[in-house]
Amino acid sequence: MPEHKWAPPEHPDVTLHQPISFDAELAGPLLTIDPPKPVYADIAYGTIPDLLHLPCFAIAASEVAVLVETSWQGRRQGILVDRDHVVHRTLQPRAR
Repeated sequence: MPEHKWAPPEHPDVTLHQPISFDAELAGPLLTIDPPKPVYADIAYGTIPDLLHLPCFAIAASEVAVLVETSWQGRRQGILVDRDHVVHRTLQPRAR
């Protein structure tokens, strides 16, 4: 019987959808939000036809845009979103 040489498993890399972000030049200077606030943001992705209403955290904002962080695809992404597409949300207490 031939000797089997061990090799680590090969997993294909996951394709991440790229968000369509608000123009940073139009946003103006962003002010940091400390601590980050929980929000819902309507985010457009280039390969998905509809806006996604995602739970996020607002980390910075200007008068016309908000920088949000989401982990919708299993990876943290920072996305600049039009302020009209962001609404506040409240976190539910954790059950013990």
